[in-house]
Amino acid sequence: MRIAGKLCFFGLVMVVPALAQRLQSGPSPAVAGPGYDVSVGYTYLSMPISSAGRAGLNGLDSSASIALSPRWGVTLDSSYLRTSNVLSTPHQGYLLSLQAGPVFSLIQHGRTRVFVRGLAGAGVVDGAVPVSDTSYFHGWLVRPAYTGGAGVERSVSENLAVRVNGDYVRTTFFDGAGAAQAQNNLRLTVSVVFRLKEHRRRYSSQVR
Repeated sequence: MRIAGKLCFFGLVMVVPALAQRLQSGPSPAVAGPGYDVSVGYTYLSMPISSAGRAGLNGLDSSASIALSPRWGVTLDSSYLRTSNVLSTPHQGYLLSLQAGPVFSLIQHGRTRVFVRGLAGAGVVDGAVPVSDTSYFHGWLVRPAYTGGAGVERSVSENLAVRVNGDYVRTTFFDGAGAAQAQNNLRLTVSVVFRLKEHRRRYSSQVR
């Protein structure tokens, strides 16, 4: 009897802590896992030409983004826009840019997300500046480029979304005298977004 009593007591000593730990277990603090997406779409840019007006350029925009948290992310954006002639001159014009920077989600409601972003990188501008009715100055220039803007993204399925961006893009090109001058461009982009991996929260089985 003594041996049986000791065995029962020993069993209780071993079982009670295990049961207590089991009852106290629950979801652990969330651990965020990054999400990834890529996008491709049409983009239009209104580019000012010194003392001559504005030229409209059409092209392609592509980007790759990482969602580091529900609010913050980082994006790499590349665009190529061109026109067959700049303000009726026989010279073509184009803008090639590569930029990266942070993205912040302002509103997330159902399938709709509103965000702002700021990008920095480099831009190559090739164009022409009319000097008179019969002559023009042309060339190309590589300089730092900056972008600030906002957008709306609407999910159409788990892995697919439509995104619309409106951006202010600052680049540099020559004026009629051949001096480098800042350009204040306006850009509109409509893209299809492919989500390669959603931002997720994982839970472990126990809390310590």
